[in-house]
Amino acid sequence: MISSGGAHAASFGLACWHGAAPRMQIAHAHDDVEINLAPVDLEYLIDGRAAVIPAGTLAVFWAARPHQLVRGTGDLPVTWLTAPLVQVRAWSLPAEFLTRLFAGEIVLVPEGPGMALVDGVAHWQDEVRGTSPLRDAATLEIEALVRRIAHAGAASAPAIAPASSGLRPEVAAMAAWISLHAGDDVGVADVAAQAHLHPRYAMEVFRAAMGVTIGEYITQGRIARAQHLLLSTDASVADIASRSGFGSSSQFYALFRRRCGTTPAAYRRSLMRER
Repeated sequence: MISSGGAHAASFGLACWHGAAPRMQIAHAHDDVEINLAPVDLEYLIDGRAAVIPAGTLAVFWAARPHQLVRGTGDLPVTWLTAPLVQVRAWSLPAEFLTRLFAGEIVLVPEGPGMALVDGVAHWQDEVRGTSPLRDAATLEIEALVRRIAHAGAASAPAIAPASSGLRPEVAAMAAWISLHAGDDVGVADVAAQAHLHPRYAMEVFRAAMGVTIGEYITQGRIARAQHLLLSTDASVADIASRSGFGSSSQFYALFRRRCGTTPAAYRRSLMRER
């Protein structure tokens, strides 16, 4: 979903939108399951990896991973739907589908019966607002749509990486390296070395292309990794802080709370209740 706000939001909530999509000027993240559909290929950078969503295909991914639409769609419309992860977990979707989302895959599903996203969004975008008397009805219809997509997508193929992400090769190389090494003890100099650039110049070209600093992108990757570990393991919060690349538990708590709106332990409890 296009956002004019900061690089990380706790959640966009249950929301949808339909319209032309410019290139995203900033890589962002939000703790929702996102579904989108367009009449043209959509070129993304998700968690540092280039991916293309084929035209006319429903695509689902966990938006806690830093992501950015790197090529706009001109006048052609894109349709987005977001649902908070805590809400999606309550819908008891197939385990195979959720596992793939949490692993960072884009799940692709052809539109089929009961999965007409564009038609649904035409009325849901007003009905899901808090003051609408039809909010509950719209929520149930969206749940039915997501259930159908999840069952169809449990065994589908992931998105295919295109030859180019539309970014400068050195920026793409740095973003891809960060996605693999955000949990390590790395800094700007390490990232710049992957593109054979001076650290100061690397910071300039990365921010110009991605809309965030190298340090911010590393932090986004670490938060996404921590969220994944909180959901998929029984490891202690202190262990997850270390495995996600944070220098201390106090730093982890402060950054996690600021970006996710809650503590790591509360985040885990809220989602585990919905299993």
